[in-house]
Amino acid sequence: MVIGNGFFSDTKEDALREMTDRAGCKVVKSNFPTIGNIEIYVSERGDLYGQQRIQGKCLTRTKKPEKTGIGYVARISDKKKEYRIHMVVLIYCAFVLHRWEPDVELEPVNGNIYDVRPQNLRPKQKPIPPEWAERMKVRAKVYDSNFMNVCWSVNYLTGYDIQTCKDFAQQAFIYLCTDGFKRVQHCTDIVGLWVKIARFRAFDYMHHVTHRQVYDAIDYMGNRDTDYEFDLFSLLPGEKMQLYTRLYFEGNTPTEIAKEYNVHLGTVSSAVTRSVQYLREYLKKEAV
Repeated sequence: MVIGNGFFSDTKEDALREMTDRAGCKVVKSNFPTIGNIEIYVSERGDLYGQQRIQGKCLTRTKKPEKTGIGYVARISDKKKEYRIHMVVLIYCAFVLHRWEPDVELEPVNGNIYDVRPQNLRPKQKPIPPEWAERMKVRAKVYDSNFMNVCWSVNYLTGYDIQTCKDFAQQAFIYLCTDGFKRVQHCTDIVGLWVKIARFRAFDYMHHVTHRQVYDAIDYMGNRDTDYEFDLFSLLPGEKMQLYTRLYFEGNTPTEIAKEYNVHLGTVSSAVTRSVQYLREYLKKEAV
């Protein structure tokens, strides 16, 4: 049954066949971690669909990405939040990575930012400073002899499959040799620090993607001095302050946030200002 910009179907399989026929190419479920019963599907050429279960049937609606100066952007929302996601990231994670990795930086092979086909997307090539390459060479023996031990340690602590743990171990080792080198260059236990950073990255991934609170389990409060990224917004007092500040730093203006949640512009602006001040004071204390 066709309704407006969507259609009803009896099963998800029927809905997937209908989406494939409409798009004229392969359609898969996105890895984007939405909240609620809405599931996001995306096609190879950039068609976007939102699907939810209503009274035993599947309602699928077509979503139209917004064309911007940096490519197509999709607005995906649920009852609490609205996200602005680049279509190239949605498609690359769905068709190439097969997992959600929002921080991946991509560039088009043919130079056309509006060509979102998976075969036209590749990770952005960044020039490697000579000193970084030299550090990698120096620690090559450490990497070769301890890589699998680090992977199995992360696997034991987190339960992730060994292939995913290899990604965490590689990311942690690259960090030790690049951005995090200045703070760890005098460390004597390189392998121990490598395991620690890989483990924290795995827990961070678990926390953000599966929305599981895991920091208490790893005694996170006792490890604030480590080089480890975590969700600063969760430190803010009050859910509304967290929500408004998160949306603001995701690229939404205070006006857009106020309109979306039907609140005064001053309320949003004040919340964001107080949040920034709160985090600034918090980070000063941590630095001391």
